[in-house]
Amino acid sequence: MKRVISNYKLITLALAAFLTIGLSQSGFAGTGGNSELVYAGSSGNQPVFILTLHNSESADYVVTIRDASNQVLLADKLSGANISRKYRLDTDDAELIGGTTFEVTNRNTNETTVYKISKTTTIVQDVVVAKL
Repeated sequence: MKRVISNYKLITLALAAFLTIGLSQSGFAGTGGNSELVYAGSSGNQPVFILTLHNSESADYVVTIRDASNQVLLADKLSGANISRKYRLDTDDAELIGGTTFEVTNRNTNETTVYKISKTTTIVQDVVVAKL
């Protein structure tokens, strides 16, 4: 009976390790690599985004930024491994960033990843009551 319980513990531990390591994002990373676009905040009321390319081998990329009406705002050529770039969207009205897209194309594999920016505004009001 004790041996059966030990086998179940071993199988459970092996399954948990497989699911944790085998199914993680880095476990699926291919040679083409992955990309990530993150909102970093604002600089002078203009939004700043950080694009990170997680590729272990050197590759050539084209980054195209388009506004909501599909006009090209910027086309940038990048090459190398593990690239990180900051992009500030220079716009007079911060509300115009909704619908902006970032297209990241790997020129070696012709794979394209598209990120679409959407903006929502929420107003949060906290009320605190303190006993004096």
